[in-house]
Amino acid sequence: MLERLKDLLKSRERNAEAPPPNEEEIVPIAAATVLLEVAWADHTVEQQELNLIHDSLIALYGVSAERANEIIEQVQSERKDTTSMYPFTRQLNERLDIDERRNLLVHLWRLNAFDGSPFHYEESVIRRISELLNLRHSEFIAAKLQAKEE
Repeated sequence: MLERLKDLLKSRERNAEAPPPNEEEIVPIAAATVLLEVAWADHTVEQQELNLIHDSLIALYGVSAERANEIIEQVQSERKDTTSMYPFTRQLNERLDIDERRNLLVHLWRLNAFDGSPFHYEESVIRRISELLNLRHSEFIAAKLQAKEE
């Protein structure tokens, strides 16, 4: 499964427009993948959701605005080849501490609540990702409440 993430990164190398991946990009790519998975839960991705993902990548990982756009475009174009969130959440688990994973979870919840009408499929995806990030149910609820307050 680690091979799937490596393949994803290698496919980025073949894309002439994207700079070659490096170790520092694994987390933003994996995070963009799980963020986009939440956005895709209702089978449509709205521009406002893409804007939230863009802002999340900048806020969480300090990537430039241009790089955030490139990552999002790359992950979107490779979505059809993504069959599991496990390889991506595994990379996040290996590279992020518990507070960073909780913070990512808050950003996942923001996607669910951006338009004021939470979608139950998105919540199911967030729950699955939360479990894959080894977060407790109490952290799942706390992140939901934090996102709702914001």
